[in-house]
Amino acid sequence: MRLLVILGLVLTACSTADADVDTNPGSGTPTSPTSATATATATGDDGSGSATDTPTSGPLDSTTTDVSTGVLPTGDGPKLDLAVPDAGTGSDEGCTKIDFLFVVDNSNSMAAEQALLTAALPGFITAIQAALPDTSDYQIGVTKTDVFGFDDNPNPDPQNPCPYALGGLLSHATPDGQKTGTGPSCNFASGKNFMTAGPSLAQEFSCTASVGVKGNTGETQAAALLAAVGPELAAPGACNEAFLRPDALLVVVMITDEDDDWSPPDADKQQNAAAWSTALIAAKNDLPENLAFVLISGGDPRWPDCKDISPNDFTGAAASPNLTALATSIPSHNLGNVCQAGYEDTLAAAIATISTACESFTPPG
Repeated sequence: MRLLVILGLVLTACSTADADVDTNPGSGTPTSPTSATATATATGDDGSGSATDTPTSGPLDSTTTDVSTGVLPTGDGPKLDLAVPDAGTGSDEGCTKIDFLFVVDNSNSMAAEQALLTAALPGFITAIQAALPDTSDYQIGVTKTDVFGFDDNPNPDPQNPCPYALGGLLSHATPDGQKTGTGPSCNFASGKNFMTAGPSLAQEFSCTASVGVKGNTGETQAAALLAAVGPELAAPGACNEAFLRPDALLVVVMITDEDDDWSPPDADKQQNAAAWSTALIAAKNDLPENLAFVLISGGDPRWPDCKDISPNDFTGAAASPNLTALATSIPSHNLGNVCQAGYEDTLAAAIATISTACESFTPPG
C-alpha cells in the first residue's frame, strides 16, 4: 500500500531516499542514505543530487472512499485497509481541529522516501477522518530541513520568499534538480501557504511535499520544526501566518534518514531533546497533551534492517538518537522505520496515537 493512500485516510477520518553520503563538516563521518525500494541519483562531490518524482494524480474525494474501512474501492491506486481505532471521547474534550506539520528531509538520499510519503497521504487522512468523525477542520503544512543547499542563492525571491526561510511553509513545486519550493505555485485551494482538506488535497500535497534532493546534507530538522511553529513566521504577512492555531491539536510528522547533529544547542541528546521539547511544547501554550509526534527515521537504536546509507542505491539510514529523544519526550508519539518499503504500519499506528491525543486535548483558556 502506498503512503498517499494512508494520508488521505487520515484527513477523511477527521471529517474531511540521504544516501546523502554526506560528510558532516565537524566530524568527517559519512552519514548514510535512506531506505525504500525506489532509487535516486546523486551527482557531484558537493552532496547535491537529482531525482524524478511522479506526482500523484486524481482528487482526494471522500465520496469515493469507504471511510468505515479506509479502503479506496475503485481505481488503480494503492489501497489502505485499516482497522479504525476507537476515538474515545475526543470530541467532548474539544478536539475538533488538527494542524498537521510535515517536516521532510530534502537531502540527496531522500527521493524514494518522499515518493512513499506523497503516495500515502490521501489514505492516511481518510483513515483519520474515519477515526475522528467529530474533527472536520484540518490544516496541512510542509517544510524542509534546511534553508540553503550547497549551491543555493542566498537572495530570496521577493515573489516566493518562504523557501528561503528556515521553517517556512512551502507552497510551490520543486522542479527536478532545482532548489526546494522554487518552482511553479501549487495553487492551494486555501489561498494560503498551507493546505486544507478537500478534493484537491492529494495533488496539492504531492506538489509541495516532493521537496527534492538539493538540500544541504547537514540537516537541521529540529531547528526547522521549531521555526515553523515559532512566533516570527506566524506574524501577520509572514510565511506561516494563521497556520498554528491554539485551539487545534498539532500533529508533527517528521521523515528523515539522518539524525539532527546541527540544531542548537548541538549538545548531547539529553540536552538537545530537553531544549527542543521545551520550545515545541511552549508553542502549544505549555500543554504537551495538545501535541502528537510521528517520527519516521533510522531509529535509536537503529532499526535492524537499516544499514549504513549506500551511495549506490540510497538505501539504509543513520541512527537518530537526538530526534528519537525529542519524539519520545512528547506523551503522544509514534516511531516508524524509514527503511521500510512502505509506511502503512507506521501510519496505522500513528492514527491510534493521534486518536489518543485527541482524547487528552485540553482547550486553551
